[in-house]
Amino acid sequence: MKSVGTQVRHFSATQGGDRGSLPVFSVDQVKLFRSMLSFLNGKDLDIFLLIFVSQKRQKEVQRILSRSQPSLCYDIKRIRRRLRFVYYLQSVFDVFVEFVSSENIKHFDQSDVKVLTLLFYTTSFTMTSDVLNLSQVKVRYAYDRCLSKMEELELWDIYEIFMVIRSNLNIVRRVYRGPNHRAINVRGAFVSS
Repeated sequence: MKSVGTQVRHFSATQGGDRGSLPVFSVDQVKLFRSMLSFLNGKDLDIFLLIFVSQKRQKEVQRILSRSQPSLCYDIKRIRRRLRFVYYLQSVFDVFVEFVSSENIKHFDQSDVKVLTLLFYTTSFTMTSDVLNLSQVKVRYAYDRCLSKMEELELWDIYEIFMVIRSNLNIVRRVYRGPNHRAINVRGAFVSS
């Protein structure tokens, strides 16, 4: 049986037994990446810790969490994708800060800057529209207008960041709709819809 975690990059494999080829996180690495792990909800964090820290196999995790194999595989892929994207956002944070601090920002309306900032931090049209008390249509229109302006001004670094965000919508702050029609993000904060 092939172990889960063989696609994780930038981490050395542990030594010993049949687990020698399974890249895992040490306790020190988990502490180092604590800020990134905070983007995982409780269920995802349990899966991450069981597989990548405790070195459990999928079958063990399925039994422990009472999950089906397809469901667990889907969650593992989603967790990897979220962590890779959060890592990407952290790597381009300085580019974003430089953009909002530069002279180029004067070409954008204040409301557009708010939309861009919230989308950078949430990657969610839903949360951005809730926080700004705008319709999602208006948020999308402002976003598209900003992308066009970035193209026009040839601001390719920031344009690329926001195109990557567009292709990864809702990956940072996943919004779940509860029965009382309130949006719930993965950290448990409530935002009125």
